[in-house]
Amino acid sequence: MARVPLWNPDDPEVDPHAKALLESVADAQPEVGVLNVHRALANHPKAMEQLFAFLETVYFQNSLPTPRMRELPYLTSAVANNCFY
Repeated sequence: MARVPLWNPDDPEVDPHAKALLESVADAQPEVGVLNVHRALANHPKAMEQLFAFLETVYFQNSLPTPRMRELPYLTSAVANNCFY
């Protein structure tokens, strides 16, 4: 059970800024949807926005030219650390 509320974009009490961010996540990855980590981050929309900006920079604004090459460091570190997820 979550220790923080997990918000959905259609919850009536959700912060409007968080709602917009959650909807953008849902639109960006319709095959996956809104993950619990996104729903938990909606408790602090400013932190959610900053994290998304950071991840956008790390994942897309780097020197690796293709999505396949951008995924390689993540897979390498997962194997090196015996992560099986």
